[in-house]
Amino acid sequence: MVLIDTSVLIALYRRRSATLGQRLAQLANRNEAAVCGPVWVEFVGGFRSGERRRRIGHLLAAYPWLETSRRAFEQAAEWCATVRGIGPGDAVIAATAREHGATLLTLDRGFLALVGGGLKVEIASP
Repeated sequence: MVLIDTSVLIALYRRRSATLGQRLAQLANRNEAAVCGPVWVEFVGGFRSGERRRRIGHLLAAYPWLETSRRAFEQAAEWCATVRGIGPGDAVIAATAREHGATLLTLDRGFLALVGGGLKVEIASP
């Protein structure tokens, strides 16, 4: 399973990368692309138009959903306290991926700081 980070969704929405679109299509065709609550909030919440939020939310609903448990929140808090440069939102997304054994597909190289903590990261080609 591959958890799609907000940075990837934004790049796709802005049509910045055909390569990235092909990678996501490949994952989606194998039912391996997933989203989680924090990614949903960051991405869907970024649209001011209610109609656009509903449309984007409907599209994302097709992907498997990775739940964020209390244990993931505890891991995120630990990373926020001990890893420089990791904010709460990114820490929760990373902890959710880690807990589910998913690889995090992202454009944000900052997540590489968490690889030693058991997170699997794939830095997408923009």
